[in-house]
Formats: sequence, C-alpha cells, structure tokens
Amino acid sequence: MSEDYNPKGYFFNIEKPQTYSDYFGFTLLLAFFGALNAVVGHELIHHKESHNKFLGTYACSRLMSCNFLDEHIKGHHKWVSTLEDPATSRKNEPIYSFIVRSIYGSKTNVWGYESARITKQYGEDANLFIRVFCNKSFWYEVIHASYIIGVYYFLGWESFKFNLCYIAIGVYFFETVNYIEHYGILRKKDTNGVYESINKMHSWNYLSGATIVRL
Repeated sequence: MSEDYNPKGYFFNIEKPQTYSDYFGFTLLLAFFGALNAVVGHELIHHKESHNKFLGTYACSRLMSCNFLDEHIKGHHKWVSTLEDPATSRKNEPIYSFIVRSIYGSKTNVWGYESARITKQYGEDANLFIRVFCNKSFWYEVIHASYIIGVYYFLGWESFKFNLCYIAIGVYFFETVNYIEHYGILRKKDTNGVYESINKMHSWNYLSGATIVRL
C-alpha cells in the first residue's frame, strides 16, 4: 500500500469523527448494525438450547432490552395482534408513541410475570426483599445500568454520549420492525371473548419464512 494513503473520511479508522455529520453517520451506521444484531438475537431466542437463548438475550442487552426474551415468549407469542400486546401497533398509531408503549409495556409485563412467579413460589406473604431481588426484571435493569456506567467509567464521557445515541437509534430501528410486522392487524374475538387462533395472516412478514412463521 502506498505511503501516501490517507484513511481520513472513512468510518472505521483510528481517527474520531470530526464533524457533527461525521458523528451522526458513524452512530447511525453502528446503531443499524446493532439493531440488526438484535433481530438475529430475536431468532436465537426461539431455539430451545440455553446457549442460543443466552446469545439472543446478549444481543438485545446492548439496546437495554434484556427483558425481550421473557416478554416475547410469554407475552407476544400469546397476545400478538391484540390490544393486550404492547408490541402490536394499532392502525394510524404514530411510531413514536408505539415505541414508548412497546418499551414500557414489555418491561412492566415482565415485572408482572416475575411477580406472579414469586407469589407462586414463596406465597402471598413474600416480603419486599424477595419480591425485588428475586425478580429478574430488577437484575435486567442492574445489567443495563452496569453496562452504561461501565462505558462511562472505563471509556469516558465521549463514549458514554455515543452509547446513549447508539441505544436510542438502535431501539428505534429495532422497534420499527415490530411496528411494520404487526401494523393494524387485530385478531377477532368470538361471543365468549376468546381470540381466534394465531395464523400467518396476523403478521405482515409471514412470507419471509418458507415453512414456519415466527411472530
């Protein structure tokens, strides 16, 4: 390679982005790949093997979404295309309000699943310590906080700001997938209030799989 070669202007080199547009493009690019990685993680959590579920959860953890496994399997698979599912977008719903509802709903749902498990395991009189420290949702948030604090402590303020932007843009991309896949689709209820069975018509992306639909 020529000694006159200058890598300036490329994203992946030893130099930091020099302008706001450079910084935005750099963050946008990496956040896109982070969201793509989380989509792959979504596929991994459908596998039975523990190591695949772990890798899928790890992929989501960098977007502050460790709770995705529990909510997706216990909630989304059951309530998809209903008003009970925070990850099902309503017709004419703005994407930004959907993202807020999806994030908040998934986290509160997982806390509820865990609270029910703790009540079943320890009884109705379980104390506050057990209800908090035996709840996986609490530890998910500890992981999230440890990650972002660790970035600040070991890598500094600039890396901390970059990670906040990376998370925000990555979550936007990732939640947009849910928004598009289930936009405006609601399952019908019978006279007894029972929803119709889930089928390929309850996800716009059903054609992406040849033999199986993974909602």
